[in-house]
Amino acid sequence: MLSSMMIGTYTEPILFGTGEIFQGKGRGVYFCEPEREGLRVLNIATCGNPSFLCFDRKKDMVYAVNEMKEFQHAFGGGVTRISMRDGEPRILQAEGTGGTDPCHIDISPDGTLLAVANFASGGVTVFTRGSEGELLDRNVFIHEGSGPDPVRQKGPHAHAVIFSRSVPMMFVPDLGIDALKAYWAGNGNVEPAPEYDVELPPGSGPRSGIFSRDERFFYLICELSSQIFVFSFDKGRMNLLQQAEVLPEAARRSGSICADLHLTPDGRFLYASNRGDDSICRFAVEKDGRLELLGHTPCGGRTPRNFAVAPDGKRLWVGNQDSDNIAVFSIGKDGSLMLSETIPFPSPVCIRFLEEEKTDE
Repeated sequence: MLSSMMIGTYTEPILFGTGEIFQGKGRGVYFCEPEREGLRVLNIATCGNPSFLCFDRKKDMVYAVNEMKEFQHAFGGGVTRISMRDGEPRILQAEGTGGTDPCHIDISPDGTLLAVANFASGGVTVFTRGSEGELLDRNVFIHEGSGPDPVRQKGPHAHAVIFSRSVPMMFVPDLGIDALKAYWAGNGNVEPAPEYDVELPPGSGPRSGIFSRDERFFYLICELSSQIFVFSFDKGRMNLLQQAEVLPEAARRSGSICADLHLTPDGRFLYASNRGDDSICRFAVEKDGRLELLGHTPCGGRTPRNFAVAPDGKRLWVGNQDSDNIAVFSIGKDGSLMLSETIPFPSPVCIRFLEEEKTDE
């Protein structure tokens, strides 16, 4: 039986940028199949702190970051390559990233590059890929600078890698320096593109971002200011359209911070997760790309670090890291969320579906 989703977990202690030490309880990358009630675990690929995952559907290959400060007795974290041919996970390769605490990973649209955001050391590692998906040459790009937050912004903290499909570019939100860094990336090559960098307001702490399906718009979530910046996107240029508040002022003052964001497959709704407030914020997406706040829904646990919208757009799965559970919500036609079930799960930090998204187009 083939799995349809994979879940990354923390498997060992990790020191976060907040100063908290989290004790991971997972065993690695879990390959699962949703059931009418609950979640069936089919296989587990054992590796250390696989906190974010990506999948190459053409090659049936999964890549997991190993969010660590030392990997295979060398400085920095790692990347583990896992074959999913015949539905059975098999670890084929593990490489160091040359940077500490890698927390996000993705593959360029042309398949020639695999990029990793190294949070603690503040930079990006880019591997070239061979014909079988193997990781070859490695380039490490280090960001420079700092921000006004004396704890969270002492230096650069790259948090995600987002590839464009319309132009050969990659964008990297850096929480530590309040910037969206741009790179030329494609055909096996990568180099900085500083003329396309975007500076964010001091103390905003950009964390992650997504393109709309047609790439007319880009949505950037900022962890420290609890905002989503909406940009129009044209040939590599980001033009600011809106700063949308994710949380009320009182919740921001209480120390809540943003984490993840996702669009529904039809692009009509956008959701964002809040740690501390422990909620999912709901937005309607207007035709001009701007966001209209619809409300907030409790996340069904504590610390919703990552979540995923099912490919059919009917359910939303939230990984509640600190309460060791996954909350499943049904998505209404108006974008509302209704809690369907809560599934015990050890230290879930990344939820990804393996099948293609379905749309109404």
